[in-house]
Amino acid sequence: MSERAILGTIRASSWPRLFDCALRFYYQDICHMRLPVGGKGRTGTALHRATAIYDQHTVEGSTPSIEEAKDKLVSTIRVEDEPVAWDDDFGKDKAEKIGLLLVDSYVREIVPTHEWRAVEVNCDALDVTTPDGVIRLCGSTDRVRITEDGREGISDLKSGANAVSADGKVATKGHHLQTGIYRILAEATLERTLDAPDEIIGLQTNGKARVGCGEIKDSRRPLVGDEDSPGMIEIAAKMLKSGTFPPNPQSYLCSVKYCAGWSRCKFHD
Repeated sequence: MSERAILGTIRASSWPRLFDCALRFYYQDICHMRLPVGGKGRTGTALHRATAIYDQHTVEGSTPSIEEAKDKLVSTIRVEDEPVAWDDDFGKDKAEKIGLLLVDSYVREIVPTHEWRAVEVNCDALDVTTPDGVIRLCGSTDRVRITEDGREGISDLKSGANAVSADGKVATKGHHLQTGIYRILAEATLERTLDAPDEIIGLQTNGKARVGCGEIKDSRRPLVGDEDSPGMIEIAAKMLKSGTFPPNPQSYLCSVKYCAGWSRCKFHD
């Protein structure tokens, strides 16, 4: 019997977009329509690269350098390797200032409380068979951490204006779609179960440079489902097979600023 055709490949980072506005997913991930990255998005990339350099030294057993991490942050902001749409109120100078503060906060507050098993794990693609066909999952996870009781789990860095509230609470809602895919991919790549809760490491880019951690207790069940209802992977397969991508005009990201297909979409006001 021949192998079932792959309905589509979905990166871990695309899952939240698929279930926020499937039509926006269609424009970006199926039609490959793109908008320039925004200033805050570029700052997030810089923070990922800077902290990864610092943590990789720790994993390798060498001495980490905060100056090397800061240099990587600045160079990522100043030397663009992709088009960036810097906002009038969030230019390179502001991005650099906040980014450097966040690198300091990350090293001071996050690093001492964490032990990393791996940094920037480039996971093998994984084909998942559903009743409607095969979906190929791919992506690379920011961190695999070791908890105090010896368990392993996914840690994902998220930066943004509302990443950490004034009382230190980290925004985790909706991130289980992405971390759950990371968990599935990392377990297949590492060939073992990751049984600690997923973790979001929040990096606040608006106002004070706050950092914090929040846990996601169960990211697997919403994706794989149970005996009573299908999971979101199976639902995604139905969407890909039918070519049906429902719009969501109420999405926070339903805007010309965030959707490359805005000009051709007839569902917003």
